[in-house]
Amino acid sequence: MLLERASGLAEKISQYQKLKGTADEAQQFHTRADQFGTVAERIANTRRALERLASAGVAISFVPSDGMGLAAKAKTLRAAIRDNPAAVKDPPFDLRYDFTDRITGIAAAAEKSMTDAWKAYVAKRADFGPNDVLSALAEVPQFRPSVDKILHCRTNITALGNSLPTDPQATVVRLDTLIAEHDTAWATISAEDIPRSVISFIRAAASDGAPLTAYTDEVQTWLESRHLINSFRIRLR
Repeated sequence: MLLERASGLAEKISQYQKLKGTADEAQQFHTRADQFGTVAERIANTRRALERLASAGVAISFVPSDGMGLAAKAKTLRAAIRDNPAAVKDPPFDLRYDFTDRITGIAAAAEKSMTDAWKAYVAKRADFGPNDVLSALAEVPQFRPSVDKILHCRTNITALGNSLPTDPQATVVRLDTLIAEHDTAWATISAEDIPRSVISFIRAAASDGAPLTAYTDEVQTWLESRHLINSFRIRLR
């Protein structure tokens, strides 16, 4: 009886060890699957983000480092696992340092390039120059409502450029709208009791620059009387 029990116990121990080994092996496969899945999802999301930016007209200068080499490693690993699934436990190269970490690094570099490209795109579209003229005009009560609207547009435009949008095309449309509102606010800036020559000079100076002929005696007198003369500069092209 005792011998039979010992034999049965030995068999149970053997089964347990086999089950435990199978469970350990399954856990290793599960860990690798999670590892590959996380990396694959990130690189796929990065690729889609690059495509969305390009479709929105945002130029991106990005070339993945050793992309061909990593693609070759992926093919080698896939072939090894296809021939022998156990190869996932003993891959032909260091999975972390030679593969997954480097793919993650490519995604991180692409994300930085996209962010930089987007910020440069917004900055170029919204190159309004310094706020000196606006700051000066804000001191004139008649101009303050228009100045407030212009500054509001600039603030919203700056906010758009602070981070990479999830929907670049929709954000570009929003950017177009804000720039149009900004330009309209400048084009329509006016005040009933301010000479038309002054209004014309200010509009031109705030956009692409006013010609020297627009700086008449009337304009100079008006600017001097309100201590705004130092807010304007002569620019040679």
